[in-house]
Amino acid sequence: MPSPPPASSVTRLAKKTLRIVLLVALFMSMAGIGAYVSLTLIIKGEDTVVVPDLVGKDVLYGLEILSDLGLNTRVKGTAYHDQLPKNHVIDQDPDAGAAIKRGRDVKIRVSRGPETILMPNLSGLSLQQSRILLTENGLCQGALSAMISPRFDPGQIMAQYPPPGRIVSRNTCADLLISRGPSSPVFPMVDLSGFTPESAIRQLEQLQLTVGSIRIIRQTDVPLDTIVDQMPPAGHRVSPGHLVDLTVNRSNQGRYMDGTENANQVELFRFSLENGFLKKRVKVRMNRPQMSLSLFDDFLAPGQEIWLLVPKSGNPTILVYVDGQLVETRIMYGQ
Repeated sequence: MPSPPPASSVTRLAKKTLRIVLLVALFMSMAGIGAYVSLTLIIKGEDTVVVPDLVGKDVLYGLEILSDLGLNTRVKGTAYHDQLPKNHVIDQDPDAGAAIKRGRDVKIRVSRGPETILMPNLSGLSLQQSRILLTENGLCQGALSAMISPRFDPGQIMAQYPPPGRIVSRNTCADLLISRGPSSPVFPMVDLSGFTPESAIRQLEQLQLTVGSIRIIRQTDVPLDTIVDQMPPAGHRVSPGHLVDLTVNRSNQGRYMDGTENANQVELFRFSLENGFLKKRVKVRMNRPQMSLSLFDDFLAPGQEIWLLVPKSGNPTILVYVDGQLVETRIMYGQ
């Protein structure tokens, strides 16, 4: 049987093997460090950045972060999502942690919110406001109906279906009931015979009636500058806004002015605000048959005067309001 090698030979072999292992390990370490340094230099040389995690974040927040990093945001689509609110990021490409060069695009998909939603309360809103609210929530307007209501102003939403608070799917259309406002009161027309034109106009203003055409005649058996006829006649059923035509007895006999006669006649209308301490809002309105025109609407200082050139054709009525109160009426009679 051969004799075992001496102990000194075993020791030398072990040392030699250990040196080889250490050299290999050192070589591997140096190679790793070299690769890391090289990759770092390459990344820095190409001016790259690490893509942040945008999933679950608000789209505006993501846009701001990507912009600060020199990256572009591209929305590749939208989708309903039960967990993520509207306008939050569902997913992204490239994924978070990827290193990309500045100026590259990061594509995101944005949540449209849950596919179901609570129907908003539209009661009391105008039709335009309700349409905006429905659109913002991915809903639409359905059938429209209207009815008289003393509780709601004209054009306000009175009721809706589906009702507020019900869970509905997106693109559901809401049927709306719109108020026409309260019914207009009907009352008998007052008798204006014997009134002066100014007092008759004031009476019509109080009744919310509108002055129509003014006709001039000459009668010797009735006082001058008084109402001798009206249309509709006294006792006729009228409602606010109804046109009332007047016939005035004057010394300069004329006939109904339709705007084709005396079209070039104008008269200077002057009004001075009474003395005081505060400015007041003055409105001057001209009424002609089938037409109402604002001539002046502004604040005047106490004692300040305005001059207005007013056409006389059609016998227009000038009405002056101070802080909403009718203070003067004048009929501009054509000659």
